[in-house]
Amino acid sequence: MIKRHLITWMLCLAAVVWATAQQTNVTSADPHTETKVSESRKNGKYQRITETFTDKVLTSRKEEVSLKGSDEIHFVFVRLFRNGEMTYFSTFYKTENRTIRSYYHQGKLFLEEGDEDRDGLFETTILFDANEQPVEAFRRSKDGTVTQLSKEKLLELKKAFAIIGGKEKSQE
Repeated sequence: MIKRHLITWMLCLAAVVWATAQQTNVTSADPHTETKVSESRKNGKYQRITETFTDKVLTSRKEEVSLKGSDEIHFVFVRLFRNGEMTYFSTFYKTENRTIRSYYHQGKLFLEEGDEDRDGLFETTILFDANEQPVEAFRRSKDGTVTQLSKEKLLELKKAFAIIGGKEKSQE
């Protein structure tokens, strides 16, 4: 009887030791996350930058900017990174309550969406080619219906992006 209790006790102890070792392995596999915040004031502008690092690799960067040098924020820029490459960029125009989100793949812009009427619904979606120029655009209505921009509106959009991108020729 004592021998049986000893064996049971030894098996329980072994199970506890094994479970503790497994818990230690799981805990040590969790990534280490660190957040750094910096603030600066120069040229009449206030800027607060919040960066998040996972295992010492930058995973997100948030910039809050005041153009008047006060603590009143006018713009918020958010960037997300995976393996050192930006995958997401968001611009929030706080004074206008307007947001533009950009999505990246392999370092190139491939999709952008915008909330143009400040209601929180992203009405405009633009698809980009390998040269980061628009190739198609869509509008989403409040009921969720999606339609393509007209050929004329798409051409205007392409011309605007060509000018912004430093390209003078229009794309058709």
